[in-house]
Amino acid sequence: MNSSLLPRFVRRSYAAKFALVLGLVTLVIALVGGYSYLHANEVVGDETRDDLVTNAEIQAQNLDEWLTRMEVQMRSLSESAAFQSGDERDVNLYLWSVVERDHDIDAAYYIDTKNETVITSTGSASVASAESVTKYYGRQEFTALAQQAHGDIVVSEPFRPTDDAAPVILFATTVPDEPNRAVIAVSNLRDVSETHLHDIDDGRFVVVDTEGTVVLAEDESNLLSTDSVAVDRYGNKSGFVSGLTLRGSSTELGYAKLEAHDWTVSARVPSQEAYALRTDILTQILVTLLVVGLGTGVLAVTIGRDTTEAVQTLSSKAAALRDGNLNVSIDRTREDEFGDIYEAFDVMRSSLRAQIREAEQAREAAEAARQEAWAEKEASERRRRHLEQTAAVYGEVMRACADGDLTQRIDPDEESEAMREVAQSFNEMMDDVQTRNEQLETVSHVLSHDLRSPLNVAVGRAELLAEEADNCHVDPLVTSLDRIDAIIDDAIVLALQRRVEDTLPVALFDAAERAWSHVDTGDATLSLVDQFRFVADPDLAAHVFENLFRNAVDHGGDDVTVRVGALPDGSGFYVEDDGPGIPQTERTVVFEPGHTTNRAGGGTGFGLPIVKQVADVHEWTVAIETATTGGARFEITDVTTDASDTGDATSLV
Repeated sequence: MNSSLLPRFVRRSYAAKFALVLGLVTLVIALVGGYSYLHANEVVGDETRDDLVTNAEIQAQNLDEWLTRMEVQMRSLSESAAFQSGDERDVNLYLWSVVERDHDIDAAYYIDTKNETVITSTGSASVASAESVTKYYGRQEFTALAQQAHGDIVVSEPFRPTDDAAPVILFATTVPDEPNRAVIAVSNLRDVSETHLHDIDDGRFVVVDTEGTVVLAEDESNLLSTDSVAVDRYGNKSGFVSGLTLRGSSTELGYAKLEAHDWTVSARVPSQEAYALRTDILTQILVTLLVVGLGTGVLAVTIGRDTTEAVQTLSSKAAALRDGNLNVSIDRTREDEFGDIYEAFDVMRSSLRAQIREAEQAREAAEAARQEAWAEKEASERRRRHLEQTAAVYGEVMRACADGDLTQRIDPDEESEAMREVAQSFNEMMDDVQTRNEQLETVSHVLSHDLRSPLNVAVGRAELLAEEADNCHVDPLVTSLDRIDAIIDDAIVLALQRRVEDTLPVALFDAAERAWSHVDTGDATLSLVDQFRFVADPDLAAHVFENLFRNAVDHGGDDVTVRVGALPDGSGFYVEDDGPGIPQTERTVVFEPGHTTNRAGGGTGFGLPIVKQVADVHEWTVAIETATTGGARFEITDVTTDASDTGDATSLV
């Protein structure tokens, strides 16, 4: 220091000069402490933010996995053999087993989406009764659910079924190949919060939806309440919000959004606990400065070279610490006040070094946790893609079997037990179907060959007997043999269950006239109106017209009039008569094999089931209506039209 720059009284007074030096040293120490605090404050603040965001992301990943698992569970449940069978007892037992096995499902319902009724249910009625579920899921929700494509999972908004019930959410999906059927699973949000929200030091997790409603929380009283943090405070994916005032205190918040659903997870820690480390560092620095101040007061009364040298040494050490050199050597052998100050500096340096080391370790731990979370996320994504690929392969095999190739089988998936069980159950079912199909083909072969030959002999003998003898029993005998022949024809058609392989353009009038010529119609009249051309298997389509004509004559008499024409909207054609018609109460059973109201007149009960079967293999729809004359009217829709349609025409046979 240039003494000429000092005031006169300082230059003349060694004590003043020494006091000035001590003051400057004290200032340097304060600056070093402040710098150290600011640096530690920045490190601790960054780590706190990273920890909160990482905890929120990990919790969001866990909830994503839970929601994905619930979707897979719902798909497996709706596609199970129990639901495909439609048997209420099997469905109820299967629902019971799912509720017992999966602790995240408290109740399950098998519903009729058209009538808005619960067919069967199981689980805790105190969580969500059947009445509360149907009240929450009204007609519009059921209709929307029924229109969902196969495989979609509908997740409801959270709600409380009754005023004193626990809050719940619903997972719903349609049942494949079962019209107007759906499955609903109920999850208790209180139990889900306890099971799937992990502990966080000095803080808590809160999960909200897009409306700001609390969906999951450790405090049950917060469920379904409006969160005190506005949803617009959350960004696109994840982030950090500082200095929020929650429950009367400042709070630090890290958040992350779920990918499987529109929920946001927030990790909340009071600012005081979040930055406790920073407060400790400040306290230690203040204590150190206090110790230095006391030491400076003691040194101020010691005038001499040793004091000056000690102060200079202390200044150099402080400068090194200020520059960030925490490895500077500090002599701790002195036993006087300077020795105490040296020791205080060494304690401060060691404390800062330890705090920084802990901060670095915390950063490394957070980074490791983040890497682990990403690895788990990638593994989950790989499992999801594998399940999608496996489901696609399963679907191709099932479609091939549905198209008639009963030899196709599914290779069981080795990674998913649920998918492996689906494959095994499907293969067992197809083995049984193939066996039964082979048995039916054997029966049809016996009917068409082994039984037909002796029947033809019997018919020939009966006709010869009629020519040679005038006996009252001959005509009934011939009639009975003809009926046996008709029954065999119908049984063969039903047993073979033919599928459409080759289709050709078919003219409605030509098909109707040809079928009319093959049926014993007596004095009945065929009226052809509105020509229509469509694509079908001609042989199978002939069975439709022949059996509908035969049905009209059997029930309407020999003088019945049968009309055939195209539907006005071009979706298909109709066949109607002016007979007595079919009562509304019988329209649901007339397509059942063996059902007939004309058994005494020779009815077999196979005619209309054959019509329904042929329509099904063509993917047509058959509906029974009342004709304008009061008779029976059969409307066949969803028919593929032929581009060479020739327009309207009228013909009378």
